[in-house]
Amino acid sequence: MGHLDVNGVSYYLPDGRPLLDGVSLRVGEGAKVALIGPNGTGKTSLSRIISGDLTAAEGAVTRSGGLGVMRQFIGSLRDDSSVRDLLVSVAPPAIRAAAAALDEAETAMMEVDDEPAQMAYAQSLVDWADAGGYEHETFWDVCTVAAIGIPFEQAQWRSVSTLSGGRAEAAGARGPATRARRGAHA
Repeated sequence: MGHLDVNGVSYYLPDGRPLLDGVSLRVGEGAKVALIGPNGTGKTSLSRIISGDLTAAEGAVTRSGGLGVMRQFIGSLRDDSSVRDLLVSVAPPAIRAAAAALDEAETAMMEVDDEPAQMAYAQSLVDWADAGGYEHETFWDVCTVAAIGIPFEQAQWRSVSTLSGGRAEAAGARGPATRARRGAHA
């Protein structure tokens, strides 16, 4: 866990107009926050300053621990990506790796259902559990219900292109990715 301190941050647009003026906030360890406001008020600029993508004209940003950033393009996916793909794409690296290994093991089981494939699948389930995959599945169920009104089990294979940009972004913004496993929950 970590914390974030934004102290007296100011930012000016290229034409010299102030966009942010003396912004200060603190996000304590374990807190979850949302940055909400009308378009054009500096939410993205402040987020970019916090993530280090943009330099503030004045003030300071200090943080400890990890920082997860979801870029704005998330809600504009218009390819064959599924809700699961979207959630995996914003998951922590350990979850992304475990999900990829599990997908690979499942494919191998469908192609060659022999003992080595079965053992590899069993190991991928153990690795998924060790990475925290089942906890993410539970959290993702909450996310998909809140964002699109259906449980993750039903939503995971839905194409992101069938969602509005806001709903797609809400599904991805609420947490890391997961995958429901038939009968494999620990």
